[in-house]
Amino acid sequence: MDVYVARQPIFNTNKEIYAYELLFRSGMTNAFPNIDGDTATTSLLSTSFFTTGIDKISGGKKSFINFTQELLVKRYPEMFPAEKIMIEVLENITPTKEIYEACSELKEKGYELALDDFVYEESYTELIKISDIIKIDFLMTPRDQVEKMVKTLGRYDCKLLAEKIETYEDFQDAQKMGFVYFQGYFFSKPEILQNKDISSNQFAILQLMNEVNKNEIEIERIEEL
Repeated sequence: MDVYVARQPIFNTNKEIYAYELLFRSGMTNAFPNIDGDTATTSLLSTSFFTTGIDKISGGKKSFINFTQELLVKRYPEMFPAEKIMIEVLENITPTKEIYEACSELKEKGYELALDDFVYEESYTELIKISDIIKIDFLMTPRDQVEKMVKTLGRYDCKLLAEKIETYEDFQDAQKMGFVYFQGYFFSKPEILQNKDISSNQFAILQLMNEVNKNEIEIERIEEL
């Protein structure tokens, strides 16, 4: 069975590739399929690390990967090298105490965090404090709101990434505002890579690795897997 990974480069101010965002696809159509986030991310990780090879996909650059609330709480990122991935905390994740504790533990273990499609709310303050990169949708967010968020985020030790940069003017505006990373169709559309699916027994091993690395091992869950 074939599986598909889309990658979109992320650039710095010199228009050099800083990293790639990896996105799950179910075919050559460049759009996210109707599938739950947990399945999409686990399939993406399995293909990237165990089938094709993460360095082949990302060219040795860091890979931005979306993680759902469930996968963060279960500490799934810990199964992968901290120097290879940037943990993207999705915009629909509720910043609960449980999520904050999970992200804090990952930070302590050397992982970097990015808040995806960020819209400022005070409830995210603690997560902002431990985040390395804040991603802001430059296409859908009104400029005055972007400027306000940039000013607010200036109090924290994080870098700003402008998503959905469509034109050279967008790129210039984002630079003037203080953004240091950029992503969007002005630079490059996501490129779809076609790969062979990981076998089911390898995925079971992936799940087992996650379970046995937990602080509190659940024997019943291990037996089930």
